[in-house]
Order: sequence, then C-alpha cells, then structure tokens
Amino acid sequence: MTPSEIATVLQDVWAHRRDGDYVTARSLLVQAHEACDEYDFENLGRVFHIYMQFEADHENFEKAMEFSAQSVAYYERSANRDKIAHARRHLADLQYHLKKWNQAEESYRQVIELYRSHSQTSDGDLANALRGFALLLKERGAIEEAKRVWQETKELYQALGIQAGVDEANQNLASLN
Repeated sequence: MTPSEIATVLQDVWAHRRDGDYVTARSLLVQAHEACDEYDFENLGRVFHIYMQFEADHENFEKAMEFSAQSVAYYERSANRDKIAHARRHLADLQYHLKKWNQAEESYRQVIELYRSHSQTSDGDLANALRGFALLLKERGAIEEAKRVWQETKELYQALGIQAGVDEANQNLASLN
C-alpha cells in the first residue's frame, strides 16, 4: 500500500469505529499498520492514535496512554505541528484521567504553547486544550490560574457558539468563587 492508500484505510478504520464495528476496524488497522514503512511517520502517528482511541473506548486507559505517547513520538518525527499538538492533547487528557498531574500539566502547557504559536490553530482546538488544563488547575488548587483559563475557555466557546462549553465554563467559574 502507498502512504495515501494507507491514509484512506485509516479513514475507513475511523468510520468503522464510529459505527461500533471494532472487529472490522481493528482488522483494517492492523493491515494499515503492517503496510507502513518505518519512515511513514504521519501514518504511524495516526495508527497509534487510533490504537489509543480503541483502548480508551474500552476503558483501558494505561494502555491508551502508552499508545498515545507512541503517537506523539511519531508525529514529532514527522514535524507536523498540528498533529503533534492534537496527539499531545489526547496524551494530556489521559494523564489527567489517570491522575498523573505533573505529566499532564507539562503536556497541557506544551500543547497550549504549540497552539498559541501556530497562526492556523482553530479556536476549538485551543478551547479544548484550555478546558482540560483548567480542570487540572482546579484539581491541583491553582484557583487564580484556573479562573483565568476558564474565562478564556468560555470566551472561545462563546465565539464558536458552543453553548455546552460556555455552560461548563460558567459552572466551573462559579465553583471557584
């Protein structure tokens, strides 16, 4: 398979996962993974991102975190800033979920820096990273910083018209006062 054919198979994998057909999705994912050459960092990053998602979907969070770290490493080798940031945000979310506070904080800070330094970052991506970071800050008792981050998150979600995000930010801001 060529890299573009692998990318097409990975789109099919994602569609089967979305439909709940993990048997077909996993079979296609293994085929795509086996077809990747060792320097196809973009597709390998995506392969491990999907492995991560499969494990997270089945609440195997430790294994998901391992796959997520592999995804980040491949994307870093590809030098694709958008993919690095996206994969690292998922890693941060898993670290947060597993109460690996120091690792999660470092990952969130890196993601936010990547998003802020890239002019083409979507407000939604930044808002999602800030949301996770704000939850972590609240958990760690960094109340003033959490308030600032929740306020920015709220403003981004408002601009995007995502009311659920605005509501969550408002609830968290109220709980911090």
